[in-house]
Amino acid sequence: MVRLVAVDLDGTLLDSNRSISEENVRAVMEARENGVMVVIATGRMHCTAVSATAPIGDDLPIASYNGALLNMTARGPELWRIPVPPSEGGRIARLLFEKGIAFHAYFDDQMYAPRMSQYTAEYEAKYGARSMILEDIDEYGRRESLKYLVLAAPEELDAVEPVVRSVAGESLTVMRSQPGLLEIISSRASKGQALRHLADHFGISISETMAIGDSENDIDMFSTAGIAVAMGNAPEYVKAASGFVTGSNDESGVAMAFRRFGLCGA
Repeated sequence: MVRLVAVDLDGTLLDSNRSISEENVRAVMEARENGVMVVIATGRMHCTAVSATAPIGDDLPIASYNGALLNMTARGPELWRIPVPPSEGGRIARLLFEKGIAFHAYFDDQMYAPRMSQYTAEYEAKYGARSMILEDIDEYGRRESLKYLVLAAPEELDAVEPVVRSVAGESLTVMRSQPGLLEIISSRASKGQALRHLADHFGISISETMAIGDSENDIDMFSTAGIAVAMGNAPEYVKAASGFVTGSNDESGVAMAFRRFGLCGA
């Protein structure tokens, strides 16, 4: 019996137009009426996760920044915050700045960049986020960022990723959320850790949880949850890490998974 389900946003609950289909809305609403706790688990900022999930309500727990920030509801209490240590973030920021690679830092749910770039402009348009320009690269080493996000063409990121990993060390987790996005968070934070924390908080056995996602940053919660479901649009290595595969995000695959495991009716 599934009592708690963690659902990713982009590529999962959201379709290619970054909307929640009516079928997914109905499935989530019915599951909640049936007593299932639905949790949003996303790499997004908290504020953009809130706007994206407005059709399903503002009273769901949200694990944003890949689990580095956990809020009980859209505007409710903060359960935990696990930022990148300033010294570690400053080192990453300087490396990327000197190589001319676009990146974002996130201070108190506000996005910062050292300069405007094509990638930052595209990110703003796609996700509805607005960046503040912080040119003082030393300042990134003085402030706690919930994550760092590296933006580049996929082939360019293929070359940059090993360098970032070599600098990151064991205190940071480096992972792809999309082909052109590389996420860097504290190694103490993850979607899986957020899922486990919420299950413990509400007295739910981890065997009674389910996770649904489509990307590398969802694999951790796949290994944590009792049931792991990959989207039909997920890469093959993500599907291989799951126990089940549902339809794509453009086929309301979340609703299909909810029905398959009895969270809502047919």
